[in-house]
Amino acid sequence: MGLTADLDGVRHAYGLCFVRMPWAYFTRLPLSEQWGDGWERVPYERHAGLPYEDAAQQILTVAFDGPLLPPEAGYDGRACSVNEINCGDAPWLRTQDFINNAPVRIAAGVSLERFVELVELAGGHVFAPLGWGALRLAPVDPATPEATQSEHRTDAA
Repeated sequence: MGLTADLDGVRHAYGLCFVRMPWAYFTRLPLSEQWGDGWERVPYERHAGLPYEDAAQQILTVAFDGPLLPPEAGYDGRACSVNEINCGDAPWLRTQDFINNAPVRIAAGVSLERFVELVELAGGHVFAPLGWGALRLAPVDPATPEATQSEHRTDAA
């Protein structure tokens, strides 16, 4: 028996903003507005803290596995900050470059739906938290985070 999360309401509402293996963090804010401690410092893996969550349901966290490498695994020979990765200087996750297979690259801002597709394409899995039944789907207004938010249901398979 397994549980299946219905992602219809959130599949495009969140974008990838941070990875600390085996966790991927998604935000409902534009990447330029999402922040965390030390996100401007290099190397990010030594200095960066988790993303700030200033509003209800701003951050969504999923676990993943698979043959995916983080930016510090020698992408281009230089260290990056979270801000640089979120601006597109390096992908958050990638597979090794093999001769017969196209590499998988997972960049900042990718939707939750596309993240799941790319992780599975790389041979991995994404694991959603059981508490997804309480996800709110309306846009988050930082001034009034409780305004016009609806609930999302999770189905059991």
